[in-house]
Amino acid sequence: MAGTPSAWEAPVDERIKIIRDRLSEADFAQEVPGLKDVLDDYLNPDTDTTRVIFHRGLLQTFKKSQTDFTYENLLDKYSDDEKSRLEKFVNGEDPADISKGFVMGPSLGAREEMDLLHRAERVEVSAAGPVHVDGLSSDELKKRDSLFHKFVHTLADFFHIHKEKAAVTVYKDAQFQNWGLNITNQPLYTCVPTTVEGVIRIVKFAKEQKLSVRCAGFRHSWAPIFGENGQIFISLLDLKTATHLPNTTSLPFPESKPNALESIEVVPGAARAKGNTLVRVGAAVTNERLRRWCVKNKKITLPINVIMVEITLGGSNAPICHGSGRRHQTLSDLVRAVEYVDANGHLRTVNKPEHLRAAAGCFGLMGVVTHLVLELQPMTYADMKPEKIPVMQAVPPPPGMADSDIPKALFVHRTPEQRAKDQEIFERRATDDFYSEWFWFPYSDYSWVNCWSDTTDSKDVKAFPDDLHIFLAFVQTFTMNVLQMTPLLGKLIDAVHLNEAAVTLISRAAMFALPEKPVKTYLTDALHFQRAIQNVRVRDIEVEMPLLPKKEDPKKVDYTFVQKAWWDAILTVYKYSETCPMRMPLEMRIMGGSDIIMAPQRGNSLGTCSIEVLTLYAARDVWHGFAQEVLDGWMKLRDADPQGRKLDIRPHWAKEWKEFRVDGKPWPQVLRDQVYKDEIKEFNDTLSAIGKEHGWTREDLAKRFGNEFLVWFFFGGEKGK
Repeated sequence: MAGTPSAWEAPVDERIKIIRDRLSEADFAQEVPGLKDVLDDYLNPDTDTTRVIFHRGLLQTFKKSQTDFTYENLLDKYSDDEKSRLEKFVNGEDPADISKGFVMGPSLGAREEMDLLHRAERVEVSAAGPVHVDGLSSDELKKRDSLFHKFVHTLADFFHIHKEKAAVTVYKDAQFQNWGLNITNQPLYTCVPTTVEGVIRIVKFAKEQKLSVRCAGFRHSWAPIFGENGQIFISLLDLKTATHLPNTTSLPFPESKPNALESIEVVPGAARAKGNTLVRVGAAVTNERLRRWCVKNKKITLPINVIMVEITLGGSNAPICHGSGRRHQTLSDLVRAVEYVDANGHLRTVNKPEHLRAAAGCFGLMGVVTHLVLELQPMTYADMKPEKIPVMQAVPPPPGMADSDIPKALFVHRTPEQRAKDQEIFERRATDDFYSEWFWFPYSDYSWVNCWSDTTDSKDVKAFPDDLHIFLAFVQTFTMNVLQMTPLLGKLIDAVHLNEAAVTLISRAAMFALPEKPVKTYLTDALHFQRAIQNVRVRDIEVEMPLLPKKEDPKKVDYTFVQKAWWDAILTVYKYSETCPMRMPLEMRIMGGSDIIMAPQRGNSLGTCSIEVLTLYAARDVWHGFAQEVLDGWMKLRDADPQGRKLDIRPHWAKEWKEFRVDGKPWPQVLRDQVYKDEIKEFNDTLSAIGKEHGWTREDLAKRFGNEFLVWFFFGGEKGK
């Protein structure tokens, strides 16, 4: 339609007004009953539209639609209790009452993965012998599949000999899919052990049968780190309990007694920093279980972590995940010992600092990690002061960026003095705060800034988020899934002649959901302030960029490079406004460097800028070209070093990178042959040194724990040496 302003020109409220006004003229309004009223109320200056009102109004629209059944179809994927509470919310009941006793189940992705497992043939193995769930006798199983019969009986004999009380569930030919749905395969056997002894027996059988073994937890990675067809997959989730909703491994609910791979215990030993404590955790411990443990003891905590609670410690350690704050290194840098089952099926421990630099971030190549010893710090408290501030003030445009290059919808006139103050605040937060991150949802007028410091003062500390906010986060993710799955938003774009119409509503709903009130809470609660993000399936590419020194003072950081990366991504989002491929936020965190050999932050003495773009899974068909262009823009910054060095801009190993290109070549090839060439040699040399002490070779690792990609990447396409 002629004269329709784009997101470049029109701020959020102006675009919402366009949608509202054109709905009045369109027959399509009948397919989204009540949407115009929701937008009317939102635009009315005399109406206080809250997060609850906005999300409820959107859900009522889709519930009432006579032409779209996304709401009903999505609702059917939840438990009866979850359905009841969602319906009460939509029908107008008080969320404070609805949230009492609420228990959030596993993410929809995890439920789908469990369902695929339980469609497969399976055997429960214990000291009492193997029990086939479909009732097949041992002889019948042997006739049908002699290898399967041998495997489960070997496990049973092991349990009997060692008087092992626990069991292992074994699934045959169960389909595997990761959470991001970009990786699928069919392992020969999927095993769910609950003890170290069970892991040992599985690895020994794999060695006898010349099979490889790979592990996973909640599968929250897009990278080529999972297993392969026809091999053995070990799940570190106790799926026998996880399939009984509500799931007790995820969000606030009194948890079941931990199995041996879910244990948490303080252990003796000298920490590297005075006052810190060593804690031994099972590889299957979830972030939620550890969070509760820290809050309950009120004495010690991890100083950093990823936000998501639906992830295991083993899963976040293997690909070298990280948190935020320039004083903090990666999670792998906190590891003081790694207990693992090696290629020969022996339980080993790595605790030499020079060996941990490889073992604490080795992508599962060294063996099946059963436990980690982590260094935790004394409990402190987060003075959270989240803010929603204009985009130009949150991360100021870099020096030299013309006002005309800034989208008109984002431009805010600032005097030179105000701009200098904005820059000062940004640099102080990035440099000094304990935790520092910035979010921008596409085409939003405001950024969300979550930068805070910690304190030892526990006065007025509160659990955060509380039950009400956790329930509202659940509602928000349900709303987001309705919005990404419904075909009606595509029709809305055509009806109101505004390409950014759908993403405007998605981003506004998302910004409503982010906190903006100050609160003092336990440090571990602040690290996991979002408890429901696992419920929305996304695509994600993230890079780690070294922070650069100022010319006049090499001990201080020049954030020009960071600001260029941030604004380059924003401008690329506007360039692609016709299809809006980015439908989740641009996120940025400032963190430290790392001593882990394969860490992308290694060598970044002044710190690291971790920056990423995300989108909803529904936008996957238009995602790759956009993400590649964002990556291209970031890669151009490799020449920004005033000393003339080529900067190493590296991927987050757990995110998307395998399918992208750099310098006209496949990114994996560039990483293997150029960027990580020296590190890969050092990594291999260190693994060989560990193997010399523990009785295995790199060839053993390649055969037992590699997949085709990892063997190519780390062992040069050969089977190691």
